[in-house]
Amino acid sequence: MLDKATKSLLIAEIDKFLPKNNQDELVSAMRYMLFAPAKYIRPFLVIASSRVFNIEAVRTIPIAAAIECIHTYSLIHDDLPCMDNSDIRRGQLSCHKKFNEATAVLAGDALLTIAFEILSLLNEKYCEIVKVLSKAIGYRGMIKGQVMDIHADSDKIKEIHSLKTAKLFAASCEAGAIIGDATNEQREILHDYGMNLGLIFQAQDDIEDYEQDETNNLVSVLGKSGIKDYIEDLFNKASSNLNDLPGNTDYLYTVLNKIMKND
Repeated sequence: MLDKATKSLLIAEIDKFLPKNNQDELVSAMRYMLFAPAKYIRPFLVIASSRVFNIEAVRTIPIAAAIECIHTYSLIHDDLPCMDNSDIRRGQLSCHKKFNEATAVLAGDALLTIAFEILSLLNEKYCEIVKVLSKAIGYRGMIKGQVMDIHADSDKIKEIHSLKTAKLFAASCEAGAIIGDATNEQREILHDYGMNLGLIFQAQDDIEDYEQDETNNLVSVLGKSGIKDYIEDLFNKASSNLNDLPGNTDYLYTVLNKIMKND
C-alpha cells in the first residue's frame, strides 16, 4: 500500500526507536516481524485519512509507525501455540518458530510498549490518539475478539471480525483525522469507513482461507453467494462514508478498491 518514499520514512522512524542489533535476540525478533514483507495497510490508513485534511505524510509517520508496532505485536501473539498455533506469517516463519515461544511473547509485549513510547513524543493530540487506540485494542476490542476467536463461536463471527480486525482499521483512520483537526462528525465518518473497510478485508481473507480452514469462517455461515452480497453492502457503505467527506479522499478510495478486489 505504501509508496517507496513513504515506506522509507516509516522504516526510518522505526529505526530511531529500534536500531539494528544482531546481538540482541529480542530486538532481532521485533525487527524480524516488523520488516517482514507486508502491505502496511494500517499505516497507510493513518496517512490517507490525514491527507483528507491536507496533512503531509511526514507529520503522521510516527503514528503510522506506532500502529504498525501494535499490529505486529497482535500478529506475533495470534500465531502462538496457545492461540492459532501458526507456523507461517507474512510468507516466513512465525516469530515463535524462528526464535522461540518465550522470545515471541516478549517481542510482542515490547512492540506494544514501544508503540506508546513513539506516541508519547506527539503534541497535545497524544492523549486523544492513545484513547482511541487503547479502546480499539484492549479488552473491549482486539483482545476480546481474540478470546472469542479461541472459543470458535461461529454465531459470533461477524463480531469477532469487528473486534479483531475492523476496530484497528477504524482507529487508524480516526488517528489521521485527529492529526488533521477533523470535526467530530468527520472523525465518526472516517471511523465508520475504517470499520466497513476492515470487515471487507476480513471477509475476503475468509474467502481465501476457506479451503484450508472451514471452522469459524464467514463463508461457512453466509455461504459463497451470501458473503459476496455482504461484501458488496459493506463496499457501498464505505463508499458512502467517503462521499460525505469534504477533502481529498482519492487515497482512501484506492485502498477500498484494492481490498474489494483482494489485490
